Amino acid sequence: MKQNIFVYFLLINILLLLCLCLEIIKIRWQFSQEYENNAYLQVANNKLIEINFNLKTEYYHLSSPAKVERHAKEILNMVEISKATIINYEK
Repeated sequence: MKQNIFVYFLLINILLLLCLCLEIIKIRWQFSQEYENNAYLQVANNKLIEINFNLKTEYYHLSSPAKVERHAKEILNMVEISKATIINYEK
C-alpha cells in the first residue's frame, strides 16, 4: 500500500515537473520573441528619427527668408522698394 502511494506521488511529481518545464520553455520562447520585436522597433524608431530630421531640415530650408525672397524676385517678379514715394492726390 505504501509503495502504491509513493508511486502515485512520484508520478504526480514527474507530471508537475514536466508541466513546469514546458511552461519555462514557452516563457523563454516568448522572451526571445519580445527581444526580436524590441530590436525591430528600435531599428524602425531610428529610421523614423532620421526621416523626421530630414523633413525638418527640408522644412527649414524651404521656409528660410532667403529662399522666400529669391522666389519672390525670380518667379513673382517682385522688386525691392528702395525709397518711399509720396503720392499726393488732388481734390
